[in-house]
Amino acid sequence: MTIFFTATSGNVTLQNYLTEVQRLLHDSLNTYWSQPELIDYINDGRKRLVSDTGCLRSLQSLTLTQGQETYPLSGLPSGTTTIDILNLTVIWGSSRIPLQYMPFTELNARLRTWTSMQSRPIAFSIYGQNTIYVGPIPDQTYAAEVDTVVMPPTLVNLTDVETINYPFTPPVAFYAAYKAKLKEQSYKESEVFLQMYQSKVQESLRAQTMRRIPNVYSS
Repeated sequence: MTIFFTATSGNVTLQNYLTEVQRLLHDSLNTYWSQPELIDYINDGRKRLVSDTGCLRSLQSLTLTQGQETYPLSGLPSGTTTIDILNLTVIWGSSRIPLQYMPFTELNARLRTWTSMQSRPIAFSIYGQNTIYVGPIPDQTYAAEVDTVVMPPTLVNLTDVETINYPFTPPVAFYAAYKAKLKEQSYKESEVFLQMYQSKVQESLRAQTMRRIPNVYSS
């Protein structure tokens, strides 16, 4: 089964999503699932898609303060919707210095031994889901750039335009259909839609990676 959005790839709307889900469920008149219900499932699918692929990213600013080791995700400009930190780069004079990522256990062992040590940070870690650690503790104030994965804004009105771009939009309808069938307790059908969602996610990821050449001079 293949989904073709009627809108252009850059202008998928909530109405486009809704139409595709209704087609998958053979319920164009909302006989078995109400429109608000399907919209909830669509938004669930969009969040799941971003969580699975990291396809919606935002480069956010952060100020590292002298003597301060930890920074809450809520302190980022889009902190309430930030779900992951991919990279953290310190701006040092006219240079950008990418920090190495370390699991917290490693950062704790290697860079937190001396409590009074302060220097330009060389590594960062995520503690739990809400706290950024940098090490060593900053010896001065640094501007920093944080490469993040953020949740998409909720689609409410049928004319709302998707912020996720093609080729990552097709899996959403399959996830919404999965949730609808799960609610109906049609477990075999829901499992089929979930598998189709996962397959579409892999197609989306392959569609991007096949165009990336890490090094044009490599053999």
